[in-house]
Amino acid sequence: MVNSQPSFPPEPIMWSAYTREEQRHLLEGLDVWVRWLVDHYRLDRRYVPECWTKHWELIEELSALQLAWEGAYATTSHDDAPLAWHERFAVARTRLAEWVARTGCRAGDHRP
Repeated sequence: MVNSQPSFPPEPIMWSAYTREEQRHLLEGLDVWVRWLVDHYRLDRRYVPECWTKHWELIEELSALQLAWEGAYATTSHDDAPLAWHERFAVARTRLAEWVARTGCRAGDHRP
């Protein structure tokens, strides 16, 4: 993942405030981070299915997780912020698994 370390607190995304085109652009950026997350932490499709971009509950959860990650690794963060992020990540994985289970999606099988 090519990314520079933020030197300022990140800003949350309120997805409903953007047009569909703007949302698509924002999703492209989030997708880069989610691909890194899945690879880096070896997450399987129980947590992030291939069709995650088609489920707003997953978009919101992953977007919030990215925001917290950026904040934890900003040069202005406290020294224990990365540890706190990992604690939040553990809780978020439980929620992600619950959201994915509710979607009914399986590998190669998206359900709207």
